[in-house]
Amino acid sequence: MKNRSSKTILVFLALGLISCALCVQQAQAVPITGAITFAGGVTLNSGSVNTATQVLTWLDESGDMPTVQSGSGSFAGLDGQTAIFAFPWTFGSGQAALWTVGGFTFNLISSTIISQMGDGFLAVSGTGTISGNGYATTTGVTWNFTVQDDASNGVFSFSGASEAIPDGGPTVALLGLALAGIEGIRRKLMRGKELN
Repeated sequence: MKNRSSKTILVFLALGLISCALCVQQAQAVPITGAITFAGGVTLNSGSVNTATQVLTWLDESGDMPTVQSGSGSFAGLDGQTAIFAFPWTFGSGQAALWTVGGFTFNLISSTIISQMGDGFLAVSGTGTISGNGYATTTGVTWNFTVQDDASNGVFSFSGASEAIPDGGPTVALLGLALAGIEGIRRKLMRGKELN
């Protein structure tokens, strides 16, 4: 009877671990998801994107900051809002609070020049974190920035986008623990059968 009682307890323990693994996302703050795109003007530290190394300002010819062109997921409803961008920003570096809009803030951790081949086109990509509006801070967010030649009065047009994909690490870790617990119970039960 005692052996059967301990088996029942182990089964309930395993079921509890599985339940925790499957429901862990509900216990955490909701991560930020979706994508957001911006467009506007920038002034670079060079007369050509082929030699530029830095954004000096994010202002267009009228002196306006970039605006949100589209937003999905957590960013839905931000279309047309003006964003605040930090400057100066050097390509290949990070930037705290690179952009802020609608209660969200993106911190660029690092960036890399992807293309600057002398053809009048520059592409920079990086990663960072987004936080705000009661959501969990979301890491591993990508940032893409493109700008091209044909500046008007020294102002270049640019487009930029961030995409937030939440990290499922805690869920995977708890699921792994639950599966390890089930395997431990299976081995214990098999040992018990071999002894009988």
